[in-house]
Amino acid sequence: MRQFGDGSDQFINAGDRNMTYVSRIQCVKAAIDSQITDMANGAGERKIGVVTFNNEVQVIGDGTKAAQTITGDHLNNFEWLQNNGKSQATERLTQPVATTQQDLKTKLDQIEETGPTALGPGILTSVAIAAEGSPGSSVVICTDGLANIGLGAFDECVTEADTTAAEQFYERVG
Repeated sequence: MRQFGDGSDQFINAGDRNMTYVSRIQCVKAAIDSQITDMANGAGERKIGVVTFNNEVQVIGDGTKAAQTITGDHLNNFEWLQNNGKSQATERLTQPVATTQQDLKTKLDQIEETGPTALGPGILTSVAIAAEGSPGSSVVICTDGLANIGLGAFDECVTEADTTAAEQFYERVG
């Protein structure tokens, strides 16, 4: 038994001592993979699009085409990101998940965690894409970092006005 600083105990069975570490990104990938499989088997006519973000945003879409990479000043341009998301929905979400699940899983396997987090631009792009879909479309966001690149960045907030501007960005997107 191990005792932790918060007073909690963790029991380790003798048979569990050779456990393998699983990273957050591996857990997220496994969860998304499972959701792709479930949707392909139960609602195969639906469309799934993937958008990743680190210091840039990548629109993978349904996985059947090369990803679009968004960098630089575009990460700070609300209207451009919104309009681009709308056009990417038409261009990169063309096939149902029953057809694209293997392409999506291949692209999913290639995702790596790296550096900063362009959370705001990634969310805005994703919401714009989903808005072009069927009623009830949804966006699922998985992140392990603080928004620190582009629109909605919190790490550069020095004053209360800076924090308010970041909060207003997320309210506008919502």
